[in-house]
Amino acid sequence: MSILYIFIFIISSQTIRVFGADNLVLPRPPELEQAINFWVRVYTEIDTAHGFLHDAEDLSIIYDELISDNQIIDDRRKEIQADLLVLANGKRSDLTNNQELILNLWPGDVLNERLIRASENIRWQLGQSDRFVLGLQRSGRYREYINNIIITKSLPIALAGMPHVESSFNPSAFSSAAASGMWQFTRVTGQRFMRIDNIVDERLDPYISAEAAMNLLEYNYNVLGTWPLAITAYNHGVSGISRAVRETGTTDIQTIISDYKGRSFGFASRNFYVQLLAVNEVEKNAESYFGDINYESAPKYVEYYADSYINAEGFANDLSVSLEQIKNDNPALLSNVWDGSKLIPRGYRVKLRAEGLPESNNLISLINSNNKYSTQIQDINYIAEEGDNLSIIAEKFRVSVETLTMLNQLNAVNEIQAGQKILLPNNNELLSKNLDENINLPTLFGNVENFQTDNRLNFGVTNKINKESQNINTSSINITKEGEFIESKINESLIIDTTTENNISSNTDNEKTALSINIVSSMPNEINQDGLSDNIKINYSGSKDIVSIDDLLEALSSDPSDYTISMNDTIKIQASETLSHFSDWLDIRALDIRILNSMTYRDEVIIGSALKLNFDKVTKNEFETKRKYYHSMMQQDFFKKYRIKGLYEYEVKTNDNITKIAINRYSAPLWLVTQYNNNIDFNRIRVGQNIIFPILELNKL
Repeated sequence: MSILYIFIFIISSQTIRVFGADNLVLPRPPELEQAINFWVRVYTEIDTAHGFLHDAEDLSIIYDELISDNQIIDDRRKEIQADLLVLANGKRSDLTNNQELILNLWPGDVLNERLIRASENIRWQLGQSDRFVLGLQRSGRYREYINNIIITKSLPIALAGMPHVESSFNPSAFSSAAASGMWQFTRVTGQRFMRIDNIVDERLDPYISAEAAMNLLEYNYNVLGTWPLAITAYNHGVSGISRAVRETGTTDIQTIISDYKGRSFGFASRNFYVQLLAVNEVEKNAESYFGDINYESAPKYVEYYADSYINAEGFANDLSVSLEQIKNDNPALLSNVWDGSKLIPRGYRVKLRAEGLPESNNLISLINSNNKYSTQIQDINYIAEEGDNLSIIAEKFRVSVETLTMLNQLNAVNEIQAGQKILLPNNNELLSKNLDENINLPTLFGNVENFQTDNRLNFGVTNKINKESQNINTSSINITKEGEFIESKINESLIIDTTTENNISSNTDNEKTALSINIVSSMPNEINQDGLSDNIKINYSGSKDIVSIDDLLEALSSDPSDYTISMNDTIKIQASETLSHFSDWLDIRALDIRILNSMTYRDEVIIGSALKLNFDKVTKNEFETKRKYYHSMMQQDFFKKYRIKGLYEYEVKTNDNITKIAINRYSAPLWLVTQYNNNIDFNRIRVGQNIIFPILELNKL
């Protein structure tokens, strides 16, 4: 049966949480007013052909407004820098006109040291007024939908303006940091709430990603407790803001903005909350700034539920709808769906413009059975060899680098490691000519007689290639079917031993073997503020994946857990960790850890408790890197299969077992529950206390 309904206000009902009225208004500390005024000027006074040269710390100090020309900007910056250094030497008389103007921007008692620092912090800010107007116009398509999500979740309505900061309401926006879509999700963070793979990238759907953004902000607030921090964490990550709170000892946003010196807490992170406050002010007074705004109308959609895998072109023809129109209205479906090398996934809800559709109460009956399939078209993987890069692989298979980067969700600059699987387009002519002639398309819908489970030979597909004519190593080609997941409650094997995390007996010390990790390179003198070496790359033993420290930190950006090592060599035990993990990462016996902590075999390892460690055989940096890698891989693997669709606030009752409730009722691993309840001591839960449980949904492929 097809599902047919108007799409405009489809909102998840999975959130059951009511915030108080005080939490629905964003705080506006007076200390932030000057920064807010700066951003109001950026959004309303200057366009993208012009900009400001200003002080990066004190945004009330604007030196000049210039045309956006690199040479002009650089020359003017050098002039300002030279004049600041003159003033920093204490000169206050016989000044040039420019030096007088600069000095008058500063308080009369400005210190010379501050002027020296200012000379090193002259920043260029491009104007945004024309872009803001375009964002206002585009926002008409989505604003009512976004507002309804926010109202349903009882969140601050001001959050609806965040796309102005992120993308100017452009659903196709891409950033240099590999963030995508109107809400600018990175891949790792986005996978918590959306399906992101080589067929579907829901970051590009402005409606799905809007709900995901509110789920993320709701999560941030649950963890951090204030909206200024939750909003800043949207840019800097919950992990980073949690670290900022620990290091500054405060949740005050102004103090964190001014005092926190985290490695990646730069200008964008410090100003993210301020920019949203400025956006809200500009939106409230848009007509006074810009005159009449021509807001775009919200389109009306009908959703078609794909009850099978469907060929996109055939689907469009059967409905007498332009393929280009369906493509534009379903941006989450990637290009391989539209060129026919992949099918519209089963279970996907295809948005169709209500106007122009055939008059039928049963759209599914209009789809020809020849366009329906029971399985997805198989993936073709190339196993990278020594010396390969994307350009070499692209040339080898006569495809574009752009195609490979899209299919594999890579940046063009990404390193390719020997042994890494690289997806190839299914319609590749070179492969098609050399595959056996008995290659079959996916079985027609309803016919599953030819189903095979072998990873290399599915539906009669072989991986034989004419080596002599094409000089391609056949051992490097794998043809596999798209992964399948059981559509049921989360298998407990995925929950990483949560049934014993709070009660690890002496028999469990050797039951679990931690991931074996090799430190490829480590320079002990180059430790950054995240406790990791900038030069370390991590190789998971048994695979060829090389993980950079930046990737590792990004993978844990939504994890508020404290993985640091205290000055007295103790750590805080986190969910899913056992003594055998620690012994593996330290290269010592679990018994040695028990002796060091005066623990008997009857003593339990408790989540949240302190554990003293011995770093005789590994450095603290190596241990912390291995530990974070373990949690990173566990979480990434989990969110490839499941996504968060909402939350439920549960009141603890007598005789409740939180672990059993998490698994049996909400199908949630305990490590994820502890992330949502980061400030709760799970060993001292009381009756009547509220616990937040994430509501999960299977990623249907």
